[in-house]
Amino acid sequence: MNTPRWGLTPLGQTQRGQAPLALQGPGTVRGGQAPLVVVLALWVAGAAPLAWAADGVPLDQVPPLPERTLLFRAEQTFGERGKIGGFALKPSKYGAYEDDRVWFRGPGGEPPPHEAWRFQYKKAPGIPFCGTYVMILGDLSRYSTLTFWVKGQRGGEAFEIGLNDTISNKREDAVFAGSIYRYLPRGVTTAWQQVVVPLEDFFGPDLSRVYSLVFNYNEEGSGAFWVDGLAFHRAVLVDRAAQIERQGYLVVDNFDHSDLNLLGRKTNAFKRLPSTCAVARVPAARHGAEGRGLRLTYQKEAAGWCGYYTLLNQIDGDYFDATPYKAVSFLVRGGAGRETFEIGMADKNWQTIGDSVKAGPVEKYLPRGVTTAWQEVVIPLADFGKLDFPQMGSLVINFHQQGRGILDVDDVLLIRKTEQELLQEWDD
Repeated sequence: MNTPRWGLTPLGQTQRGQAPLALQGPGTVRGGQAPLVVVLALWVAGAAPLAWAADGVPLDQVPPLPERTLLFRAEQTFGERGKIGGFALKPSKYGAYEDDRVWFRGPGGEPPPHEAWRFQYKKAPGIPFCGTYVMILGDLSRYSTLTFWVKGQRGGEAFEIGLNDTISNKREDAVFAGSIYRYLPRGVTTAWQQVVVPLEDFFGPDLSRVYSLVFNYNEEGSGAFWVDGLAFHRAVLVDRAAQIERQGYLVVDNFDHSDLNLLGRKTNAFKRLPSTCAVARVPAARHGAEGRGLRLTYQKEAAGWCGYYTLLNQIDGDYFDATPYKAVSFLVRGGAGRETFEIGMADKNWQTIGDSVKAGPVEKYLPRGVTTAWQEVVIPLADFGKLDFPQMGSLVINFHQQGRGILDVDDVLLIRKTEQELLQEWDD
């Protein structure tokens, strides 16, 4: 972003120069079920890499799976802690092996020579998928945080981070916390960086029965990177609330690297025929010189409905507490101009019935309406009426008038109340 919003640091600098922050957010189950043609084509035996982090334990010190954990025969035969492997649908490819030429040497160069995990991938366009994994086979229920060190061969390597428990592994459907960019805002570079992931971000898997850590290559292209020093910590190492307080807002989504938003929640179009809405994250829809934006291609007929939603809550889990926030903000432009839509939000009750409370049409907040130039839409949360803001579920774009068009959206924020505003509410 080139211009400041709400008198804060310009968003383009913040999103690509600071961590895109998320509240206490377990992630949601990603609906990417792998077909049965997945082949576990590569297994590499060996000890898990070392761990260097205060109060962390390496993989080999994690408690084993609980007794009587049900495993398929193949899981028993091939599953061994610390093994690495992968999956792919041709023409996508992957590689996974232990490399004794590259490893993290620690803050003071103290670890002895050892082997790091090297993963490489070639993600083809379209449906063909690929990914790699590390076998955990352990009980992580006593831990709060997962950390590891990562270094790219060229930099810019992109992947989603997921966990499989012993149930989701059988249906080949890992739970993803989001893109590596959620945890490294500048992405993977050619220098070693530590990745810190709260285990609560993986909402869904049984942490007492974790089968594997998954790296899913969801962006087209190729790359290679090393992982070292995998560790698990009882301490909570990320204070997101303090980070948001310092920054002044929460980035809900910038659409750059994952179909999950930056809270780790699901996003998608909704429709009822004959009305339709298609969703794409593409560079052509971005605001600024880097990344991607959201492109909505819609056709609203006299019958049916269509639009887009981004979840704030965990599926079958906790709802999102929006009480520290005063407004929602996003950037918008039209393919031709004069596109119209409503902005809605749903709390627990409205989400249960599959609807939302609308603050009004976009023209209420953009007096000239949508144009082909980027404009900021800022909606006070009070405009959504008597919602249960401690239990919020979603933010919605609803195409309510008959017509067709293209709408680009970028940089969805929740603007935090100032300390003075919060104290005033307390006094009231």
